[in-house]
Amino acid sequence: MALAMVARDLDAAIAGDVAKRLVLYARRPGHQSQFSPVLNAQVKGDSPFAELIGWIHSNLDAPLDVPSLAARACLSERSFHRRFVAATGETPARFVETARLDTARMLLTRGLSLKSVAAQVGLFPPARLTEAFERRFGIKSRLFRDMHAAL
Repeated sequence: MALAMVARDLDAAIAGDVAKRLVLYARRPGHQSQFSPVLNAQVKGDSPFAELIGWIHSNLDAPLDVPSLAARACLSERSFHRRFVAATGETPARFVETARLDTARMLLTRGLSLKSVAAQVGLFPPARLTEAFERRFGIKSRLFRDMHAAL
């Protein structure tokens, strides 16, 4: 609620900076990212991709390649890629992968099966999820689930 007041009274970018500074750990435990790409994208409150970013997070199981996203944004692939990077600081592919892996990490803490998680986040078959998860977080998805699901 306090961040909403800061955003209303001052600016969404300032509220985003405050949110980043309120992170208590210098390095988060549990293989967690320090800052959320979603938060970083929301910091730019006037981002022309705010609606698309919300749609991406609601449709992680859908094909989310540049041609599909560019068509959804009514832009050519080249213009979409360039503008998306300018607005978010990440390529569309990296942004989508991060969104999928962050959601997968959250679902794995609930003890869901790798097959179920892989299907929900669009990284199917489960081997694809395992490979991407280990590449990003340095730990196998099954081991992460087993370590965190019991907590």
